[in-house]
Amino acid sequence: MNEQRSKLGPGDFFERIGILIFLVILVLSVQIPLGVIARTRQIKTATILLGIAYLAIFIVVILIARFFYRRYGKVTPKPFTWADLRLVLIGFVVMLAAEVILGMVNQQVYGVQQTSNNEVIAQLLSSNRLTLVLLMISSVCLSPILEELVFRGFLISSFFDASSRVWPVVVSAVLFAIPHMEDLNIISFLTYASMGAVLAYLYNHTKNIKVSIALHFLNNLYAMLGMVTLLLTQH
Repeated sequence: MNEQRSKLGPGDFFERIGILIFLVILVLSVQIPLGVIARTRQIKTATILLGIAYLAIFIVVILIARFFYRRYGKVTPKPFTWADLRLVLIGFVVMLAAEVILGMVNQQVYGVQQTSNNEVIAQLLSSNRLTLVLLMISSVCLSPILEELVFRGFLISSFFDASSRVWPVVVSAVLFAIPHMEDLNIISFLTYASMGAVLAYLYNHTKNIKVSIALHFLNNLYAMLGMVTLLLTQH
């Protein structure tokens, strides 16, 4: 990162705000085909083609996010090291601990065992096998890349300078949590905000998008395996 981030003019700032809004809209809209597939009772050729299109669109959106990240973030690519792996594992433990604690609070305050976003995912997983396969691929492999490019890569590297420590984490955490909200449950909001904060801290600390992607991948893999295992035990 460079010091130009602290010298943004009004035009530069609003341009980047517009790009961020555009990218967030893409993050939200890329899942629309999956919702259509989930409502399909019989898997036909057209449904399979739609599934292929869903993955293709996802990849295109990732490439768009990567383009803006590299153009405006102006970061130097870094390799993923063993030290980075250690940070990822520590971050995963912190995220898991926060999720468990907030989950217990959610149970006490709202009487629910999981966030509404996870409930939606669980419903999608149980709709049909094609949706299950597509959701596993997108949630574990594609979503971590896209969401990190947008909510960590582009957001932090194009709006904040390299010396910023607190505000990049706070802003990234809040903006990451909002699209994951399905209701006004403040505990669910804090769950995703804490997740976003850990991801933002690691990215801001290492200046390496691969680190936050790896942690996001590990977290989603753990969550999806847990949901699928629970689904299989119920049938």
